[in-house]
Amino acid sequence: MKTFLQALGIVLRPYRQVLLIGAVAFLLGLAGGLIYGWYIAPVEWTDAAPVDLRIDYRENYLRLLADAVRAGFLRPEESLGWLGQRWNPRDAAREIRRLAQAEIDPARRATMERLGEVWEQAPAPPAPAPGGAIPVPCLIGLAGLALVGIGALWLLRRPAMMVSPRRPVPATAPAGPSVAPTALERPAPGEVYPETWEPPLSQHQVTYKLGDDHFDLSFPIELPNGEFLGEYGVGISETIGVGDPAKVTAFELWLFDKNDIKTVTKVLASEYAYRDTGLQARLRQKGDLVLAAPGAILEVETRDLRLRARVVEMEYGTGALPPNSFFARLTLDLAAWRKEEKSS
Repeated sequence: MKTFLQALGIVLRPYRQVLLIGAVAFLLGLAGGLIYGWYIAPVEWTDAAPVDLRIDYRENYLRLLADAVRAGFLRPEESLGWLGQRWNPRDAAREIRRLAQAEIDPARRATMERLGEVWEQAPAPPAPAPGGAIPVPCLIGLAGLALVGIGALWLLRRPAMMVSPRRPVPATAPAGPSVAPTALERPAPGEVYPETWEPPLSQHQVTYKLGDDHFDLSFPIELPNGEFLGEYGVGISETIGVGDPAKVTAFELWLFDKNDIKTVTKVLASEYAYRDTGLQARLRQKGDLVLAAPGAILEVETRDLRLRARVVEMEYGTGALPPNSFFARLTLDLAAWRKEEKSS
């Protein structure tokens, strides 16, 4: 079972953002439907037809009709109008004859038999027209579901559209006023990869800061024509201590190859985690263990893809925990290639 869940997680990893959007849309739609159906426009039953009554109430209704005819308030032919439009007179006749057999009052039994004869001779009511007008809220809901479905299909066909790849910044920039890039648009330096290699298909620089408890980034690998090859990312692997913010002692770097149908992971550990026997054993279950140090390089490979990560800068946190046990800051340069694009 564990192996199956791991395989399922690997297959769905490229689509996790799409699935998250779909789950949120489903929950919002479910909540909106419940609110509309229970509070805004709840179902209200009024003027129920005799045929819709519970069996015992329906029998009492037929006895009351027979009493009204016997007392002279209704003629037998007029009783047909009291059956409603949806109750077939022949079905009502069979039911009132069944009641007449169990009736102990001779006068009421005779009236029931008379009503049964009249109802059996009456023409059947016309069949209701099929279908009907669909309420406007239902039409709006169906249109919304159709739009969500079309969007989900489009996103599934292009999973790499979630994050746009960023190409290496050229060494020379055009003349003009200098503008400092923002933290989110910080360009990755060109020396991330050897000069003999082709430019990477995807390149990013990421930074973790203490307090970013949801640090989990992923980026697609795709050809210039948009063909999706795989995905890579980095996230929190292990924390130590208690309290907020979380104290991250190890990160995991992973690479997914769609042609290999597997995810390869390496763990970037703090000095404390790298030396501690207990943490070592737990982290090695996730992937190869690498000691974090400025300038350290990690390489992850699958059948067709290669991922290279370099530690640009790092800083350990201080406090009551052991020295060099958790990160206060970590910056990584990430670059991914297709293996066959490596120059000879």
